[in-house]
Amino acid sequence: MNALSAPPARDLGFTIAVMKRIEQRRLIEGLAWLVAGMAALTALLFVIMPYVTPVLTAFGQSIWPLVIIATVAGFSLIGFEQTRRAFGLRF
Repeated sequence: MNALSAPPARDLGFTIAVMKRIEQRRLIEGLAWLVAGMAALTALLFVIMPYVTPVLTAFGQSIWPLVIIATVAGFSLIGFEQTRRAFGLRF
């Protein structure tokens, strides 16, 4: 076998070091997006909550049945979907 047809040699240590740097960069980028998103959400809530809080407290007592019904319906649908997938049922 001549040198031209042989596959190039691989340095496993170099490959691992490069992949480690790539994954660290991805992790830092993901964390930066997460922190930026949470900061934006916090700022948004800081601005709108003084206007939303009185409405929530005014409708708080009358909206509880709707919240309970929506929660039970949501959990029921998720449970139904998981059961359907687990047993391979088709509807």
